[in-house]
Amino acid sequence: MKTRKLLNSGIALALVTCLFLVSCKKEVEEVQPVPNAGQSQSGLKATATGKIMSGTVNGNYRTGLKLNLTNTVTLKINVYTIGYYNLISNTANGITFTKSGSFTFKGLQDVILYGNGTPVTTGVNSFSVSMGTAFSFNVVAVNNTPIVQSGCNTSYTYYQVANHKTQKVWLDRNLGAAQVALSAIDFLAYGSMYQWGRLADGHQCITWANAYTGVGLNGATTTTSSTNVPGHSMYIKGLHAASDWRVPQNNNLWQGVSGANNPCPSGYRLPTATEMTTEVASWSSQNTAGAYGSSLKWAVAGCREFYDGVVYDAGTYGRIWTSTVANTTKSMFLEISASGASTIDDFRAEGYSVRCIKD
Repeated sequence: MKTRKLLNSGIALALVTCLFLVSCKKEVEEVQPVPNAGQSQSGLKATATGKIMSGTVNGNYRTGLKLNLTNTVTLKINVYTIGYYNLISNTANGITFTKSGSFTFKGLQDVILYGNGTPVTTGVNSFSVSMGTAFSFNVVAVNNTPIVQSGCNTSYTYYQVANHKTQKVWLDRNLGAAQVALSAIDFLAYGSMYQWGRLADGHQCITWANAYTGVGLNGATTTTSSTNVPGHSMYIKGLHAASDWRVPQNNNLWQGVSGANNPCPSGYRLPTATEMTTEVASWSSQNTAGAYGSSLKWAVAGCREFYDGVVYDAGTYGRIWTSTVANTTKSMFLEISASGASTIDDFRAEGYSVRCIKD
């Protein structure tokens, strides 16, 4: 009797447990998910809506070189409704830009599209991507052939780099620089310091100890030159009224690729003041941060003063010559600092950096 009673009790307990579990399961099944932001009533993500306001092309695009994570386009998008997005550009010159994801809040935000493929030919390529309306942008593909030039007892290798906004092609670093700048105060990217209009005769050579200290390699003299070619490698201190290394002055030394004393490789020249001003206007901010943040990666090498031949302001100011003459005694240059960037004039005996632009 006792055994049967226990058996009956066990069966009853099992039935109660079973009924409880079924009841719980039924309650769980009846709970419906509440659609969250970006989801439709069916549980699928809704498509986001918005408008692309602007875009910035990043990276260097060289023919025959597969794109990497530096080859991107940053879009600023005003998101109207949150949800899923899938942005795909057209394909041009063997490359395209894509990015998928979800917007979880409204308003202005950045989306980075990554480039895929390998540029085939040089030139300007047009792309378009749509969100609300079509947004167009240009990418300049450049030649991947190294440009080798000797100077200061060293062989330097340069490559082309483009400003995608101005569509101008430049050398990727200053003349005499060992590498493309890794920061605005990367002294390996400072390079040489030329007196305006003077050829690469050794006067421009600087030995850089660190980001703030540089010394002229070949010394200095107060003896000016009466010809376009001084015939020596010393820095000429301009202590006379015009503060030039050449007396009498010559306004036609750096005018274009065929100009006398053009220090740039074949097919390249110094930029004009107008071209330099346009370059500055294309930066995200007109100062040191914007200069280094641009595709040309400008560094602040300072200058070599005309009156004593000493390097000053390295790591604080960047000063880069243009080919443009100012009045009858001076020439124009670009000055970059943390507080601004502008094209102004100075004495031609000053030693400034040189960056070459493709003709």
